[in-house]
Amino acid sequence: MTPPVDSGASIPDWGGRRAQDALEVVKARGRRLRLPCCICHQAINYSIESTQPDGCTVQHVKSRKYFPHLTWTPSNHDPAHRRCNTSEGAGDRDTELVTSQEW
Repeated sequence: MTPPVDSGASIPDWGGRRAQDALEVVKARGRRLRLPCCICHQAINYSIESTQPDGCTVQHVKSRKYFPHLTWTPSNHDPAHRRCNTSEGAGDRDTELVTSQEW
């Protein structure tokens, strides 16, 4: 397991009006493009509440734990079922940083 990146920044809280707005943007894009869950790749019913297990939630593509500076970046948000997002947790997805020297 790769240790967390120490950027000196704390992980911003996810909640409130800003999180609700981000969810609405993700749901609108998901409906428009018929996007599946980014974790299990199954269809999402965008009409049910996000509090339901199969409801849509915001999945941070790059974990907030390792990339706190991307918490509120819309391009880091994908739709995921609540059950998938919850089971995924902070995860280790995309924890390796690629520097410009490695390109």
